[in-house]
Amino acid sequence: MDHSKKREAREFCFKYFFHLQLPVFKEMRVAMKEDNQEVLRENLAEFATSSDFSFESEVSKYVIGLISNTLSQYDETYEKIQTYLKNWKMERLSKVDQTILLLGFSELQMDGKEIYKVIINECIELAKKYGTAESPSFINGVLDSYAKKEINVS
Repeated sequence: MDHSKKREAREFCFKYFFHLQLPVFKEMRVAMKEDNQEVLRENLAEFATSSDFSFESEVSKYVIGLISNTLSQYDETYEKIQTYLKNWKMERLSKVDQTILLLGFSELQMDGKEIYKVIINECIELAKKYGTAESPSFINGVLDSYAKKEINVS
């Protein structure tokens, strides 16, 4: 998949997962984590329609993989992120920063060894677009620290 399509897919994943991070969707997130891929596909298709995002087969596979991986590892990833936050609690972060970190950690776990710099850079771009002025450097620091320690990149 080319870089621009992957960037669009990441941004779609961010928007979708940001939507799921809202407290009102906690039950849905739990149900989707415990349920099968069909519920996830239907929910993603609905969200894609409402946000004018069109799935191509390659993009669809990537989006479903990243969202599915993030949901299935949600609690473990949440706890892991907490260990990399210096003097912060996950609950105190903005929903934007929480979402970017969840997706960033998840994608680094999936594909991190080969393309960790790209993943981190894309997360920084999302932070620039949707976060506060401090978000990009914060996201960079947390993801870089995680990648160096857990993914064994240098």
